[in-house]
Amino acid sequence: MPLLQPPEQQIHLEPAAVAKSAVAEANSTAWIHPHLEQGVDPYKGRQLRAAQPIPRGEVVLVDTPYAVIPAVDDPRTSEALLCSHPPCSRRMPCSAERLACPQGCPGDVMWCSAACQAADRVRHAFECTWLKRFAPSIREKRGEYEFGMLWLIVRILAARHVELSAEGGELTATTTTTDEQVASGRGFAQGWQAMRSFCGSEDSWSHAQVRAWTALVKKYLRHGPVLPHNLPDREVLKLICQEEANSFGLYPRETGLYPVPPDALDRGEQFGAAVYPRAAIANHSCGPNMTHKPDQHGRMIFTAAKDIAAGEECCISYFDLTQFTDLQTRRERLQTLFRFVCRMGADAIRR
Repeated sequence: MPLLQPPEQQIHLEPAAVAKSAVAEANSTAWIHPHLEQGVDPYKGRQLRAAQPIPRGEVVLVDTPYAVIPAVDDPRTSEALLCSHPPCSRRMPCSAERLACPQGCPGDVMWCSAACQAADRVRHAFECTWLKRFAPSIREKRGEYEFGMLWLIVRILAARHVELSAEGGELTATTTTTDEQVASGRGFAQGWQAMRSFCGSEDSWSHAQVRAWTALVKKYLRHGPVLPHNLPDREVLKLICQEEANSFGLYPRETGLYPVPPDALDRGEQFGAAVYPRAAIANHSCGPNMTHKPDQHGRMIFTAAKDIAAGEECCISYFDLTQFTDLQTRRERLQTLFRFVCRMGADAIRR
């Protein structure tokens, strides 16, 4: 039994809930191990590390999604469609109550209750017109991957919109995290500020990829009546570069078991994608000391896979280690998807 667990946290929604900041609700259910801190490495940049020892089996981080989308083949038959209210994000089987958008959004947009639908009114109103106008054509012409990427960007912008509304139209200085706080391990950023601190820029990707994303921004994500975010195209392009380098796929089983057991199952079929303000700080290792897995509300749970010493970096695996078992395929995977190469040696990977 782990020695330290986060306090039991429940999301309570009143039947007559009014829309309020999804960010504020989500932050109330995040949890950070008291021995976990963040730092800066000259080569890797930001990192998570243990300020004091963290025993194997302890929960290290519980992070809530800033934005999340479902990723299912057919919403009508899926047993893992997500509630669209971000603080809930529960998986809804076919037998469960599902409430659709009354304005005729795609079938991927569902809520598990009238309370969640009411609480999500402001956020969903931001994306509703965009989805009705663009979702069918993007899916037909560009496929599910590009639709999912664009929709996740729209949901990030929607969360920003809710955050701005709660702050009276501007993000106040009370949410600012200083460089000194980051360097000392304090001050985990939240909300939109955390999104803007993600690694990833145009320089991180090929010119061809950046040109393709630039075209998508101009066609589908430009500020206007359909998507009123007031950001210049270059800022939206930067957001895509950051999202593609930092988003998490959601899978039913844990990612990062190491050493990989001989009879290990893969992590299963993806049912969603999300961005997390704090979890995105974690760097990759082909020999990670943490596993990660979403819980029933889409919160990302980091768990110590072994005893983590004081001063040791806390790492996850960015992909399923059961599917990429040798040094070459892992390096190719990292270079293709994340634009870097793991420096871990072959001997360490074989352990």
